[in-house]
Amino acid sequence: MTSKVFMLPALLPLFPLPQVVLFPQTFLPLYIFEPRYQEMTVEVLNSHHHLVIALMREAPEAGALGEKAPVFETGCLAEVVRAEPLTGGRWNLLLQGKNSVKILEEAPGKPYRQARTETVPFDASVLWPGPHRRRLMESLHAYAASEGIEVQLKELLDLPLEDIGRLNTLAMALDFEPTERQFLLESKDLLTLADRMLQLLDFAVGGRSIQGL
Repeated sequence: MTSKVFMLPALLPLFPLPQVVLFPQTFLPLYIFEPRYQEMTVEVLNSHHHLVIALMREAPEAGALGEKAPVFETGCLAEVVRAEPLTGGRWNLLLQGKNSVKILEEAPGKPYRQARTETVPFDASVLWPGPHRRRLMESLHAYAASEGIEVQLKELLDLPLEDIGRLNTLAMALDFEPTERQFLLESKDLLTLADRMLQLLDFAVGGRSIQGL
């Protein structure tokens, strides 16, 4: 599907997920099967191709689908870059994260959730000191060794971690808890993102995790 330029409406579909955090410049496959989200998908594909992905603050009760589950204030604006129709109105979607957004309020009017949002500024121009970059790479290699995933991460670890896309790809690839990924998503600039990733890596290598973020 070719990416197009659309004027986004004031209200965007809000898709809450219990375990997934989407980051800008990364991709997420999404399987749509519930009728109200089938309706959402058709409307999105016929208009602006965008929705907001947000992490639930807690997993929904058994049998529930997150229709009322509270979500974190910061989510990710996503563009549908590929859509494959399936039988029974179901869809396979491929989403690309565009930028972090603040969820200002939810609004009624649709079978699915929708919200007003505003873009969260992110400063990607902050330069890293050389020792800081080396420290992050050392922690990444130590984490890969402790998890036994050096081979799986080799391609990523061989790339220079100089931009938001590289770090966000790592944030999606590494085995962080959902709340830890949310902690990374809420970073205000590149240096903060790197510092937070370093903190999480050091906790993970030490056999601990940051809870209750």
